[in-house]
Amino acid sequence: MSDSIAQSVSKVDALLPQLQCQRCGYPSCREFAEAVVRGRCHANRCDPGGTRVLKVLNRATCGTYDNLDPNFDSVTLPEAVVIDESECIGCTLCIKACPVDAIIGSGKLMHTVAAADCTGCELCLPVCPVDCIHPVGLSKKESPQFQNALIDRAYHHRANYLRRQERSGNVNQNRGAIDGHSRREAIAESVARVRARREKLHVSPTANEPGAAH
Repeated sequence: MSDSIAQSVSKVDALLPQLQCQRCGYPSCREFAEAVVRGRCHANRCDPGGTRVLKVLNRATCGTYDNLDPNFDSVTLPEAVVIDESECIGCTLCIKACPVDAIIGSGKLMHTVAAADCTGCELCLPVCPVDCIHPVGLSKKESPQFQNALIDRAYHHRANYLRRQERSGNVNQNRGAIDGHSRREAIAESVARVRARREKLHVSPTANEPGAAH
């Protein structure tokens, strides 16, 4: 990667929420940023960032997108997840799936989520064999409160993600054993499963009910 492209990727990456949620279809915020810079992906796929991030990406990439791609646009998103410790079997699959090491536990012992570190990416939900992980703090993502929280925690989440990558030896080794297209398909399927289950288990409050937005 040339220095100019690397600088552009870093610039775009810095504008993203750093949830590492893969909702854009890429394994990390940085890989999404690289795809945008190289013209392999449209810049209107950052679901958590919503219109706020879309606008800054338009400015950074000379984009002209008015709205997010409908396939990458949720009305509400969780702030975090919690584990029902009474049902947890200690399989560690969620620990392996968490991109920011927000889940604490070990084999055959119950796990718990460090709320301050959780990005609400929901990547742990589809791997849990007993469905004991649940999203919490479901919020309208376009609300100022939700977006301000993303801004405030972006640096913290990115630091946790990089720390995990360093420990696992994955820095600059993001391609893995399968090609990017196959990985994006797997990610899309995982996200679709999570969304379907969230819609089934969680009925969003109506506009007139308490807690409709916060």
